[in-house]
Amino acid sequence: ALGGYPGYIAAIDRLWLNVAGKKQYLTGGVGARSGSEAFGEAYELPNAQAYTETCAAIGNALWNFRLFLLHGEAKYMDVFERVLYNGLLSGVSLTGDRFFYQNPLESAGGYGRSPWFEVACCPPNLTRFLPSLPGYVYATKDDTVFVNLYIAGSGRVGLAGRTLLLDQETRYPWDGAVKLTIGGEFPGAFELALRIPGWARGEAMPTTLYRFFDASGERPSLEVNGEPAALDILDGYALIRRTWKVGDTVTLTLPMPVLRVVANDAVVEDRGRVALQRGPIVYALEGTDNGDRVFDLVLPDAAALVAEHRPDVLNGVVVVTGSAYVIARGASGGDVVNPRPFLAMPYYAWANRGAGQILVWLPRTPAAVRPPQKVNMNVD
Repeated sequence: ALGGYPGYIAAIDRLWLNVAGKKQYLTGGVGARSGSEAFGEAYELPNAQAYTETCAAIGNALWNFRLFLLHGEAKYMDVFERVLYNGLLSGVSLTGDRFFYQNPLESAGGYGRSPWFEVACCPPNLTRFLPSLPGYVYATKDDTVFVNLYIAGSGRVGLAGRTLLLDQETRYPWDGAVKLTIGGEFPGAFELALRIPGWARGEAMPTTLYRFFDASGERPSLEVNGEPAALDILDGYALIRRTWKVGDTVTLTLPMPVLRVVANDAVVEDRGRVALQRGPIVYALEGTDNGDRVFDLVLPDAAALVAEHRPDVLNGVVVVTGSAYVIARGASGGDVVNPRPFLAMPYYAWANRGAGQILVWLPRTPAAVRPPQKVNMNVD
């Protein structure tokens, strides 16, 4: 980008396609192999043995942010957001004093966060990254202001010699309603580019590695000063160009149904399985909420899924509930289907109530049920 060598750009783009399309976990984590702290082969994405080091998640986020700065496309911030709310945030406890070195997507129990590590790269990396988060919310190019992350608060943005004030009111990621108010001295004419996340456009990932199994008919909507506005999307951004005044408002509504995600069939470990996602949040079943028996549950494709906000759980989260079933042997020798309700929590918050069972990818049929696996706790 700086030296004028297009071959480097072509190479980094090929690397990104390889990682995002063949080697990235649904949580945004990267690094399948613990022995060498390395990527595996294409589609090698084990769940219990996933290394997915917290530092690697941070590196993946930073890499995608730099690629956004290079190309100006929302798909890179889509990956950034996926990493942020899932595979990165899982690396620190809700109390802020215990950490994961690796972030597996499955555990039979016994794997929990530690207060420190002999190789202590992850805790300081988190303490460096999290305070820098405000710097990734907005970006500018010429007379365009990019809104990349939806986080409540006020920001100052320099644009063509002017200082703009942007105030966000939102409960994102639990709620998809975002209100931006324009402030500053003489805002004037500029373009506002609001990222419409891939998950809100029916896209689980900007590659074919993951897809939504059940499409939602709900679509994002946009208002300017209370009046409906056209959703003109370019490179993943809704563009609004006008002469702005102090006090102008933009309201973006992103519907957040609970969606099922399936992996590319080349991912052997996830065949016949489904994961749950709402907004940018990936969900997981913990033994704590499911009678310590998450590995014999089957989630049929037709099962209804309900989202509910629980302010009293894990500092306030939206949970997903529904009815799964287990297969048991009947007295006459035949199989009996026993319904069982389940509760799923945000992946990032697992193991905050003990080092119990965890499962992200749920069997869709009895044929996909398999025994639980222990996490390889190699952090050297």
